[in-house]
This record gives sequence, structure tokens and C-alpha cells, in this order.
Amino acid sequence: MQMKLGKLLAETKTGEKRQIEPEKDGRGQKYEFELAGDHFFVRDMVKKTEESDKENQEYFITRRIVGKRKEASGKKEGIALSMYLEFGEETDIFRVGIPSAVYGAYVSREESTYHSFMEDRLTGVMLLLFDEDHKKSTVVQKMNPAKYIEKEERKRGEGRYLHKTETTSIGYGFGEAAYVKLCWPYEEREKSVALDSMETPAQAFYPLEEEQIELVLEYRVAHKECKTFTDGLYQEYQELSRRLVKRGEKTVRLPFSREEGIQLRRKCVGRTYREFGPDGAGFFFDFDPEYGYESEPSGFGTSFHTIPHKTYTHILEYGFTGRQLNIALDLAMHSEDYFRKAERVIDFFVNYCITENGWVYSLYDTEKGAPFASFGDASAPRLHYMYYEKCKGNYLRTMTEPMLDLLEAYLWYRKKGVKKEKWLESVIRFANFLLEKQNADGSWCRAYSMTGEPVYMNDREDYTTEENDRGRKASTIIPVMFLCALANCLGEEKYLQSAKKAGNYALEHEVRWELYQGGTMDNPNVVDKEASQYMMAGLYHLYQMTKSPEYLEGALCAAKQFVTWNYIWNAPMRKVNIHFSRGFCTKGMGAINSIWCGGVVDIYSLFHIRELYLLGKEAEESFLIEMAEDISIATQQILSWSGDTMGFCDSGMQPEGFGICPQGMDEGMIEKGDIWGTLGWIYSAGISGMERYLKVIT
Repeated sequence: MQMKLGKLLAETKTGEKRQIEPEKDGRGQKYEFELAGDHFFVRDMVKKTEESDKENQEYFITRRIVGKRKEASGKKEGIALSMYLEFGEETDIFRVGIPSAVYGAYVSREESTYHSFMEDRLTGVMLLLFDEDHKKSTVVQKMNPAKYIEKEERKRGEGRYLHKTETTSIGYGFGEAAYVKLCWPYEEREKSVALDSMETPAQAFYPLEEEQIELVLEYRVAHKECKTFTDGLYQEYQELSRRLVKRGEKTVRLPFSREEGIQLRRKCVGRTYREFGPDGAGFFFDFDPEYGYESEPSGFGTSFHTIPHKTYTHILEYGFTGRQLNIALDLAMHSEDYFRKAERVIDFFVNYCITENGWVYSLYDTEKGAPFASFGDASAPRLHYMYYEKCKGNYLRTMTEPMLDLLEAYLWYRKKGVKKEKWLESVIRFANFLLEKQNADGSWCRAYSMTGEPVYMNDREDYTTEENDRGRKASTIIPVMFLCALANCLGEEKYLQSAKKAGNYALEHEVRWELYQGGTMDNPNVVDKEASQYMMAGLYHLYQMTKSPEYLEGALCAAKQFVTWNYIWNAPMRKVNIHFSRGFCTKGMGAINSIWCGGVVDIYSLFHIRELYLLGKEAEESFLIEMAEDISIATQQILSWSGDTMGFCDSGMQPEGFGICPQGMDEGMIEKGDIWGTLGWIYSAGISGMERYLKVIT
């Protein structure tokens, strides 16, 4: 495929715009022009590698920008420069891959919409165009990531503003041919989540206030043959990672061991244990780490809705971000003091949250003394779940997770000589609920009413029937690990057969399409990290039970996408926040979903890095092993310890989220450098997820 280097587009904040024709200059081209009182000289050097041939081509592009002040205009002004790369006219449609942002979108002659993403929002600064008909990919990668950034110079509501930063953006569209647009500074168009929920576009302009501006931008462009979209994305992500390592991109150096980090978290979460009423007990871990265990949690936003702080202080959560039983079991396993306390926590859940038909409550309000549905209950606290008014119900995931934790607790207590038959009866009741509700095609729905009817809450008018159906069933893989564990426990084939039916559905309707969505409960059925992670883990467990190669292949396909949700470079931090002062490194941190992308990161990837590592060993994919290790280290950052409390009130505390770039900042959501917390899953991931991983690598 031929690459064409297009015209240079120069634009000022005040609206002056010029397209500048290049002058040929040996191996590249140059531009010389005056704009807004500055004289600019731009040179683009293009080098084709010696290894390139007709089918596989590789180029390196170096853009050198020099701007010199000629005269002072007397007003605040800024400039933005853009580079266009055009790719062939023989193909009418491409599938687009941008790590943590775009996985299922297509760009074609019929759709000329332009989409772009700021550099620090992306786990790897690259864009892949995959030609499905010819099994070829074209990738554009930034080789020298931004290192410098200051605070934006803008007023609330301003979509065009000054920003002194090296941060660029990468975007795509289709004109006469497919193109990639590379901008400095960044822009996010046609829409952006940086400013508000209206998705107002954002465009930055570098202030023209210095006597001289100098900047070098380096890009790699490659055309290669590849079998699938995921293979192309994964191979190029791996290639970019290794090139960046050679350029000095490293994970953080921790001041404590990972084992010590586990102990810190374990001591901290133990202090959240409380008893109430005649038989109540639980962990009240929703608080602000800065102000202590009895404080209201620091607010965070979901779907552009800021959660009311006080609603969390009296809530017990058993699935998703809660994982009460996981914490209880861990403490029981490591401390005699918690053996009976954990038993009380688990008994309370079994006695009050599991219904006769096997449907499960995963939330309990200690003030009202009753459980409540995850959605549809107008009188219940508004938590971090998608809101739905038509009926009361719960998600498949938030029912399954505590029941898997309950099964593991039953097995461990039985080994210790304590037989909790009611626990096992509850597990079986839920498992039979799953078998009863499983669709003929092997799937389950994402959510169910209290009577067991499927709930379709995220259908979209602009989706096809097939797309909406796939969204409704996007959580199908989640119960697979639970059913495999129960089949192994009881030796009953029906549970394994149910898991296999679900796995086969996932292979056909998700792995085949290389699209994983609907993993989280606080966003609609969007592509997200947790969906690919659950797919990887669920299919791997099926493979362990059956040794069927199709499950291993499916798990590996999901793993190859999952790793692209985790940073392979270190996004720049502003000097005024905790990230900068503590040497925070994004490399190894996990992005959230395709709405926020890597603009927000968390430590959720820890939950299944054991499976990621084991898959890497099984498939001899060293990059999966390397990524598991990077994740295990990076996710221990901003963890309070004796040498540095991070401004928190106790050791072992860690925020839930870290703002890498702004999200809805005009609506009081998240600015670059923000942290917030805390929720119980932070402890579960950092203790259980980490410990499972450390056991297999040692």
C-alpha cells in the first residue's frame, strides 16, 4: 500500500487557517511560512527501511518544527499544526484499532466522519487500519511520546484554548482515501469526553509567547500482512512496546515488595470490619482515604453522573466493586482473629441476600436493614450502576461474583473441618438458576429481574438486531469460571456442559467478531477492558477443564486484546499533583473502557494476570508474560505505606482511580492528576488478584 504525505495544515486559536504546500527536499519535504507574528520552518523527513519489500513496508517519519518570534501581536495567540498521511485508494473500508479507544469501528468511503484522540488518553499511541478483504494492516505509531505538559489556559465552556504541552493527537477518516491525521498540540473531534457530557470537541493551541519553539515528532508507519484484526493490533502493540523500552520507557521502581503491599492492604481492610444488629457483619470500605474510615467516600463519576457521597457509607456490596466475601475469606485464611468474623460476614449474605428462586441480591442497606436491587428501586440509594426504571433487577456479573466467592469460602472452611451446608445449598440454587435461564444458544442475558426475566436496558435504535442481541448477551462468559469450579467440586457434568455451551456461544459471537463489550455495570454495552479480561479468564478455565484447543485459542485471542488496554509508555504528569511528586508511571496501568479510554486508569487488571501469565507460558507468548509483570508492579503505586502515607490517614490505602487526562472537567468530574476512592475491589484486586499471580510465578 502506498503512503502519501499530505499538505501541512496550520491553524491559530483565533481562527486563521492555512494549508501549506510542501517543497520537495530530498527524502522528504519542507514548509516555510509566517503565521500570527511567528516565522515557522517545518521539515518532514521520510526514510524507508532496507527490510521493506512489496508486501511489507516500513517508514520512519521525523517532523522537526522551529518557530521564531518576529513581532509581538499584543494578544494571546496559539498555533496548531497537522500532518495528513493518506493510504491507497484500492480499499473502500478498514477496521480501525486504537488501543483503549477503538476496537470495533469501521471507516469507509461512505462514512467520512473524523475521530481523534489525545495522546495521553491512549495506552499506546498508535492507529491500525485493517483491510479484512486482503488480510493486511497499516499502522501509524508515535515513537517519541510526550514528556512535558502544563495546565490548560481556558475558561469553563471553552472548546478552543491555549495549552503548553508536547501532547499530540492521532485521528482517522476517509476522504479520497483513508487518512490518518497527526496533530500538535492535540485535538479531539468530532467529539470529546474531556470537557463535558455533551461531548464538546476540544482543540488545544500552543501559546505563541516564547522567542523560539522547537519540537521533534517521530512516527513509524508499517504495512504488513496479518491473519486477523487482533493479530495485527497485538503484533504492532508488542513492536511499539519493545521499541519504547529501548528508548527508556520503564515501569516504576517500588519502595516496597509486592508481598509487603499485600500485607499493607490486608491490615487496612481488616480495620473496616464492623458488626451490627444481632447477626450482621461486613466491611465498610467506602470512605475517603484522606479523612479516614468513618468519612464519606470521595466522589467519582460514572456515565457523567457524580455519585452522592453519603449513599455509600451504609452500604454493603458483594459483587463488582464490593467483593465482601472475597475479603472475608482472605482474612480468614491469613488470621485466626478473622476465622469467625469472616464466617459471620458470609452467613449474613447467605441469610439475607439469596432468594428462593436462586436470584441474588448483591447490595444491602444497613440503615434500612434490607437488601435492594442494583437497578429499578426508586427508594434505594443511587450507586454506580446504570439506571433503569422499568423493573427491579440485578446484573449477571454482580450475582455471579459473590457466588463464586461463596463457593471458594465453602471449600476452604470444609478443609478446616467446618461444614457450611447452607452455603453449598445456596451455591447450587444459584447454579440451577443459571441452568434454567440459559438460552438455547448457550448465552445468558446481561441482567435479570427479581422473577428471573431477562432485562434489556441498553438497546439502541441505531444498532442492528444482531448488534443489540449481542449487547444483551455480552456477559455470557462471566459465569463460566463459577460453573467450572462447581463442576470440579461436585463432579456433576451438567454444570460443565452449561459452561461449555456458554463458552461456545462466546467463541461464535464475541471471539469470532474480535469484540468484547459490556463487562462493567456502570456503563452501557461499550467495549471495555473487563469484558476482554473476563473472556480470557473464562475460556482459559474451560480449557483447563476440557483441554479443548478451541478454548485455548479463544482465550489467547481475548488476551491479545486485553494487553492493549494496559499502558506501554509513561504519559506526562503536571508538576502540581501527587502523580508527579511521587514519580507515578502509567506503564502497566489499565485503562477503563472505550468512553474514558486511558484518560482514567485503575488496578483492575490485577484480577486475572494469573491467567494472562499462564496463557503466555502455554502459548509461548513472552509479551503476555512481560505485560503481566508490568501490571503487577505498576498497580502498587500511590499505595500508602510507612515511608510515605501519600496524605492518607493509614497505611494500605489506595485510590480507586487515577486521572491521566481530563474527563468532563467542566462538570466537576475528573481533571488530570485527580485521584479518588475508595471501594472494596481495590483491596480484592491488590490482595487476591496479586497473590494468585505471585503464587504461579514463584
